[in-house]
Amino acid sequence: MSYDTFYFAAFLAVTFCLFQLLPWKGWVLLVASAVFYSVAGLHDSLLAAAIILANYGFQFAVIQRKAFLWPVLAVNFGCLAYFKYRAFFAHAAGLDLFSGGIIIPLGISFYIFQLSAFVIDLAHGKAEPFRSLAKFTLFKLFFGQLVAGPIMRWSRFGPQIDRLFDKGRARPQLISLGLGLCVLGLFKKIILADSLAPIVDSIFSQGPSDPATAWLGAWLFGFQIYLDFSAYSEMALGLGFLFGLRLAINFRQPYLVRNPLQFWRHWHITLSRWIQDYLYIPLGGRSGSPLRQGAVLVLVMSLAGLWHGPNWTFIAWGLGWALLTVTWRFGGSLLARLGPFEWALTLALVMILWVFFRASDLREAVLFIATMFGGAPSGDYTLPSAYFDRLLILTGASGLLALHAGERWLFSAAQVRRMIRFDGPFLRALLLGLALLLVMVPKTAGNPFIYFRF
Repeated sequence: MSYDTFYFAAFLAVTFCLFQLLPWKGWVLLVASAVFYSVAGLHDSLLAAAIILANYGFQFAVIQRKAFLWPVLAVNFGCLAYFKYRAFFAHAAGLDLFSGGIIIPLGISFYIFQLSAFVIDLAHGKAEPFRSLAKFTLFKLFFGQLVAGPIMRWSRFGPQIDRLFDKGRARPQLISLGLGLCVLGLFKKIILADSLAPIVDSIFSQGPSDPATAWLGAWLFGFQIYLDFSAYSEMALGLGFLFGLRLAINFRQPYLVRNPLQFWRHWHITLSRWIQDYLYIPLGGRSGSPLRQGAVLVLVMSLAGLWHGPNWTFIAWGLGWALLTVTWRFGGSLLARLGPFEWALTLALVMILWVFFRASDLREAVLFIATMFGGAPSGDYTLPSAYFDRLLILTGASGLLALHAGERWLFSAAQVRRMIRFDGPFLRALLLGLALLLVMVPKTAGNPFIYFRF
């Protein structure tokens, strides 16, 4: 049940009304979340239920003996490896197994990471166990962040879940702010990201015939994936506000940052912090020798790439990011002398690496990048030759960056306070109407949120 459908709008309306009318707030959201995930099918639902039950049971053993942490992590990541990577690893080992199509269970990467973070924090005294299975289930199953994050920690989300069940109330509901974020997310997804999708698909499927087309393809995909994923994340934030829940922010205008080190503090923030806290720091990425720090960076960024999918292209993408991170970690002071050109260089490198993320295999990615730098054409897709058409394309591509910069103003504290201050029936009705209008925009092709596949 995707956020940009009329079915979800109807589901949300019913859930919101029940949440307002009934005193059992936690149970309303738990049942709604179970209904929401059941749409994924019996197979996915049973798997999610089994993993949640296993983690619920293990939490009591973990607080007694820290050694029980390893079995529960083995269960979590064993399930993730089997259901997401079994064909990839078998093929890499030269085995002809799992020849059928692999369907990745919905949201498995996100709920595995969230549950694993919880039991690790529990073992180290940074979280408290959930005595109630209902609370524990809603902690991971809340439909506002179930499928593609953000990856919530107990310290931020656990007490909110307790409040819903124990006191029958949430923090104040910020209705207009929540609806505003949902409208913004729908606009970014339906109007912008879905409009870029067919152009990006054509360039990558046919292959660019010249450097300008290749750079345009990389640029448009960079914005397509940003608009698509940030749209989901902002709608998740908005859904949380509607029910008095505060979720974590996942994006802060990543294409405006000055260097690659800052990029990961602004892109998929909750995943970046997960990798930092549970992989990078424990492996000695901060306290070790420069050689060890570099090796840890390569390892964790490779794993971050593999997390996105069972394909060598994602590993290459992660290794590319490792190279950029190591370069700026040890040579950042010299590169900072470039001034604003450091930002331009960072943005160009980010777009180049997105080619690995989007390409179907390594060969296609290498040929595409070679075309970007004047190599042999990797296909026959070309831009219109007319000057006016090319000017229009350049204006539109530049406009995407301008809109991105405008988000900084839109998400400023002053604008958020203004939205809260003017909350009322008229503003709510206006935003609700805009949301319904966007949901009812005809769709020529199905374009699910990109991160649903991860």
